[in-house]
Amino acid sequence: MKKKLASLALALVLCLSLSIPASAAFHDLTIITPDGETINDTSSGDGWTYQGDVLTLNGTKDLDIFIGASPTIVLAPGSKNTLTALTGGDSEEVNDITIKGSGELIIYNPNPDEYTQKCGVFSGLITSMKLEDGLTVTGGLKQGDTDTLELKEVYTDPVNGFKTIGYATGDKPAMYVRIAPAAGASAPSTSAGFSDVAANSPFAAAIKWAVDQKITNGKTPTTFGPGDTCTVSHILTFLYRASNGAGTGNERDKVVSWAESLGIDTGNLNAPCTRAMAVSYMWKAAGSPEPSKTTTFADVPASADLVKAISWAVEKGITKGISQTAFGPDDFCTRGQIVTFLYRAK
Repeated sequence: MKKKLASLALALVLCLSLSIPASAAFHDLTIITPDGETINDTSSGDGWTYQGDVLTLNGTKDLDIFIGASPTIVLAPGSKNTLTALTGGDSEEVNDITIKGSGELIIYNPNPDEYTQKCGVFSGLITSMKLEDGLTVTGGLKQGDTDTLELKEVYTDPVNGFKTIGYATGDKPAMYVRIAPAAGASAPSTSAGFSDVAANSPFAAAIKWAVDQKITNGKTPTTFGPGDTCTVSHILTFLYRASNGAGTGNERDKVVSWAESLGIDTGNLNAPCTRAMAVSYMWKAAGSPEPSKTTTFADVPASADLVKAISWAVEKGITKGISQTAFGPDDFCTRGQIVTFLYRAK
């Protein structure tokens, strides 16, 4: 309920262009799509994923994003991303924003609302802002400007004194911001021949292993889709191949039969695979071993099998919680995360 109230309050802030009240604390990702739909109850969408306060952008278009305290934004290799606004901050937290990766991010709104006109397209209750991996920021007052921007105070709330920090050119908030690798920078080296998997990606070794073992391959000859949501069908196929070798003939039927023999529900193969599903499937594929100790999280129901599966996964070093107290059982898994789980298990 607290989560929903915070999201509702944020929606009102954005719609009415009001200042964020002193009592507000927004930790979650809120996205407003081009058609005005507000999304705040999912961890992935078209061209983006959000996992453990890390927002990965991989070709997203024309979204308005509010991201909570101290996020890391990753621009997937070679990706081109556009936002109409990027707002960050939480009135009760330190707000250190980090942007990394080797893609491009353009923030521009041809029809800015009152808040954006006053504070710019990239602003918020920001403590610090850090660009990594050689990324640079340019922009200005109109689309295509290439002025050097600086992070500075762009507005102070006359009621509560909150200082809104944003990118500015001179004394005016930037209405166009471009964050991208410096001009002339060489393209990042890639892993396993995929243009969207940098050699220094946390998924690189796992993806190369999975391809070498014929557990999976790219979505296209040149892209793997590491940030794309993994479906139940995908993970069961990966697990089947890891356990039985690459299939021949009608592999889908063999995968379903094998999964059902392990007591895995195959009723909705096209559903996104959650973290709870992933560790449960892997645990059953491993023979449902008894963990040596029980690991509990506040957001995991007291289901014996699920607790055993999560305890086993933590014990094996396959995955751990998204925080010290939360496992994120309902968070969707990406293709990169799933092959990494398998790689660690093997």
